[in-house]
Amino acid sequence: MLKTISWLLKDNKKKLYLPIFLTIIDAIGSMALYFILYLTVVELLNDTLTESKIIIYTAICAASVIYRIIIYRKGYLLCFTRGFDVAHDVRVDLGEHICNLNLGYFNKNSIGHLMNTLTNDIASFEGVLSHALPFCIKTITLVVLIIIGTFFINWQLALSQCLVIMISFPILHWSNRLVKKYGKEKRSLGSRMISVVIEYIKGFKVFKSHNLTDTHFERLIDTLEDTRKLSIKTEYKMAIPNCMYVIIVSFLTPLILLLGSYMLSGNELTAESFVAFMIMSLALSALLISFEHYYIMLNDLKLATSNLKTTFDYKPLSYTDRDFTLDNYKVSFRNVDFSYESGKEVLHNINFEAKEKSITALVGPSGAGKSTIANLIARFWDPTKGSIEIGGRDIKELNPDQLLRYISAVFQENVLLNDTILNNIKIGRPDATYKEIIEAAKLANCHGFITKLPDGYDTMVAQGGASLSGGEKQRIAIARAILKKAPILLLDESTASLDPDNEAKINNALDRLMKDKTVFVIAHRLNTIRNAHQIILLNDGKVEEIGNHKYLMKQKGHYYRMVKEQEAASEWIVKGDAIYE
Repeated sequence: MLKTISWLLKDNKKKLYLPIFLTIIDAIGSMALYFILYLTVVELLNDTLTESKIIIYTAICAASVIYRIIIYRKGYLLCFTRGFDVAHDVRVDLGEHICNLNLGYFNKNSIGHLMNTLTNDIASFEGVLSHALPFCIKTITLVVLIIIGTFFINWQLALSQCLVIMISFPILHWSNRLVKKYGKEKRSLGSRMISVVIEYIKGFKVFKSHNLTDTHFERLIDTLEDTRKLSIKTEYKMAIPNCMYVIIVSFLTPLILLLGSYMLSGNELTAESFVAFMIMSLALSALLISFEHYYIMLNDLKLATSNLKTTFDYKPLSYTDRDFTLDNYKVSFRNVDFSYESGKEVLHNINFEAKEKSITALVGPSGAGKSTIANLIARFWDPTKGSIEIGGRDIKELNPDQLLRYISAVFQENVLLNDTILNNIKIGRPDATYKEIIEAAKLANCHGFITKLPDGYDTMVAQGGASLSGGEKQRIAIARAILKKAPILLLDESTASLDPDNEAKINNALDRLMKDKTVFVIAHRLNTIRNAHQIILLNDGKVEEIGNHKYLMKQKGHYYRMVKEQEAASEWIVKGDAIYE
């Protein structure tokens, strides 16, 4: 565990050296009080305690207290502040690392797991650095110093208490194994609980419309109940070794009382040494009992650090060129294969070239691989075989963040932030002026409905855009793409949520947007892509047909049949319970 923590801290562990050192110094300072107490007992029993000695001992105790206040304040304040600073750096590193991962990481891990990793695991790590670590170090230092001190008083009694402490170690190990076992179960169940809660909240509208709120609420209740039962079971199982440990270390004082009395009666131990040992034994028992609490925290940290280490070990998208400039925006797929999961190939030997400032339409049945190609162009994934080139450069060599500066995208699912409409559009280009944002909104045909809102462009958008219609969210997403002015444009059913009147206006705006850009359009409605320079028909992850609309219609293949089917379907009307052509 210490190796994993050291790996997570990296160079930041140097920040903890001073607060740890001060914590140890504080522990040493607290031993002065025990020493003065020992001297006082000896003087008292020997009837040699004078007024001058009382003044000296009191002065030493006062100086020790002042010294400890200064060291304690400085040491623990540094532990807290630097612990939080280090945790902040780990949070930032983790966030940056996750941003560089491909979408496979998010597909393989549930929302609950991601939430646990980004919140609870980091919080556990932060709590140990800022709280458990200083207390644990101080406790261990004091225990060691007290044990060493007791050997100077009487080695037989000191050895006896060491044996008791050694007996308690297997109990701690037992507790450690239980923490590991049930901690993993609780973490897994906690992740599932978070996922179910988020699923219930996000899907409440759907559940309600299908009268399933009670059914899914029962599922939520069952998950919460499972969590409650496991928490109780964990505490019950942990109570056994915890109580055994506390009982064993609490026996230190009765043991010393018994053995010390026997040795005292045999003149093997002086009265003052016996009293001093009893005082030390009581202090040692209290410290060992408190140590058990921090030990459990450290064991729980094992699970958190292991999870964080696993996330950091997930390889990000690699690149060799951080800062680059593309000379042109031609896109080429060369013998590209792609699999989301091993053994399940989605794309097979894809080859095509999209010339600069051309429009390429991707069509085909659902699941053919159209959106996958768009994701590969944006380098959300890397192909498992072959290469994708933009401007003659293999995109595997290029910094993904830098590459996305050349790409705008409007996908089927558009996410809006819980922020103003102005800031949601501004995502396209953060340094854009207010005038440029307004112009982009007008081109996307959303200026009209925005100005009718109570606060106009300063209107707050509900989380996920729930306060806007699907068409309104789509138009804001298009405004983002317009504002970005990237030379490569990806459109995935960008007018799917619009009514015919708005669709016509948006298509006019998109025509202006697509001018002089390398455009990829994913469309199911084939009438919208007739003017594309090339149309690629995908089927079962393969390029089945490629050419412009006129050429493909002449071939009378799959594309021809799809067009005719859509033309026939558009002539159907619904009247009563019957369908008429």
